[in-house]
Amino acid sequence: MSTWTCLADELSLEGEALLFAADEREPALVQRSQAAGYRVVEVDTAGVTDFRVAQARIAAVLRLPESAGRNLDALADSLGDLARYWPDDARIALFWRHPEKLIERDTAGWFRLADVLQDATQRLWRGGNDPADRLFETVLLVPGFDA
Repeated sequence: MSTWTCLADELSLEGEALLFAADEREPALVQRSQAAGYRVVEVDTAGVTDFRVAQARIAAVLRLPESAGRNLDALADSLGDLARYWPDDARIALFWRHPEKLIERDTAGWFRLADVLQDATQRLWRGGNDPADRLFETVLLVPGFDA
């Protein structure tokens, strides 16, 4: 991996690091992400209204330490070590189904969690020559979303 390839470009979506798309597009977006060399990891937070519950689910699907599911600093640190938890996958796309209830009911928590995910995306890429380099982006699948 020698160049940054933004998942938004691969999927024809607007944004960077956190990309929103309609949930009905998921199968095609997953297929295109995999074709671009991304390991797709899926999390579903349907009905979740507390960011700590969403955080725990994200940490679990990303195979991060249990502490990453309870503590935002631990989540941030663990995301920075994705090479340790995903040694064979240099490109990782988190497909997050149903974030809408969290966004509506715990907006402050949503922004805290979104900031950690965005920061991880920006910190992980070092230029392509470092074995710890990872492309990590999040696709948020929202019912009825229309960009």
